[in-house]
Amino acid sequence: MSFSLSTLLGLILLLALVFFKIKGKAPKKNHKMYHSDGRRKTFHDFEHERRQGLGNKARDMGKPFELGGYGITHAPNRSENFFKLDPKFNDERIVNDPRGIFGEAAMMALTARVCDTDKRKYVLMRNLYVPARAGYTEIDALLLHQSGFYVLESKNLSGKISGDLESERWNQHLTEHTEHTFHNPIRQNIGHILALEHFLKIRHEQAHFISFIVFSDRCILRKVPKDNEFWSIVHCSELQDVLLKRISGRKTIYTPKQIEDFYYKLTTCMNASEEVKAKHRDYTHRKGVSREQN
Repeated sequence: MSFSLSTLLGLILLLALVFFKIKGKAPKKNHKMYHSDGRRKTFHDFEHERRQGLGNKARDMGKPFELGGYGITHAPNRSENFFKLDPKFNDERIVNDPRGIFGEAAMMALTARVCDTDKRKYVLMRNLYVPARAGYTEIDALLLHQSGFYVLESKNLSGKISGDLESERWNQHLTEHTEHTFHNPIRQNIGHILALEHFLKIRHEQAHFISFIVFSDRCILRKVPKDNEFWSIVHCSELQDVLLKRISGRKTIYTPKQIEDFYYKLTTCMNASEEVKAKHRDYTHRKGVSREQN
């Protein structure tokens, strides 16, 4: 009887040890992203907090999304008004997003707001299909700024994200039994940058590109590479602060005329035909199959 009792106590202690060990490894929750009652904050919540913190300065910000730059809808004519603010991009649907799914629209809005704050000239483009070695590569958003070129990749994912620089694919943990993988976004953006260098005929040693990987606030970045001078990995709610710090800390490299010339070279990559999109999908599919076979 004493042997059975001691065995039972030992088993209880073992289970308790395993429980607390697993609990200790659980990723810490970022409390800045949650309300006091546990609800996840939306972009509207972050915007309200930001404006409250600014106080009277918030009045100088104008409307929530008064964006500048071109290349999003219609290409402008060559003129002195090339960099004039475009009033069409006051998209209140981004602000009133009940589920907090920001995606490319919020990424574009925040990027343009940073550029308008910086005051230097820029052009913001999206959904570019740039010729690559074996097809086309699709760029979610490209910021042509006097301080350099910023290549933005949007990842509208949920769950827990983990991956490193060397891995071909990163992991998306949704539940204990559900896990997906996706292309390493750092390497993906490096491919975009190489394609842009070749297309714009910019020598690699003279290139001024910075990569931004922008994840939805619905996910948790559990284990990803740290930021460095070449890239930043952020949640959408962090993009404005991180990008502003990057841009404001960089000197002016390009003239407005150079930005304009680069823009017009890239207009051929906008509004891609269905044939080009099909080639891009085929190229992406073949890359995925090749990696799985290896």
